[in-house]
Amino acid sequence: MAFASVRAGDWVAISGAESVRMVKSSGFGHRGFCGKCGTPLYMKVDHQPETVDFSIATLDDPDAVAPGFHIFWSSKVAWFEPGDDLPKYERFRPETPGLNSTEPPT
Repeated sequence: MAFASVRAGDWVAISGAESVRMVKSSGFGHRGFCGKCGTPLYMKVDHQPETVDFSIATLDDPDAVAPGFHIFWSSKVAWFEPGDDLPKYERFRPETPGLNSTEPPT
């Protein structure tokens, strides 16, 4: 799934915000889903409280946001090959803000 990141105060749900359901989805974050249809909307990462990562598929024009890298490459499905030369990281990028580079969250 492709995500983009913005400052936490800059992400705004235009409609349906009252139905968003938050779920602890990992040891390091929570995901917000539409409570009506289940669409994954965004993720709040514990080690980056100043940002929100949102699914670009929820934008009116998702083609306007180009990816810059791939993360969690080690857990991708075997058949996925994006056909690009973007950097690929086994888990997080080493320079990810808020991470201790020697012990990334699980």
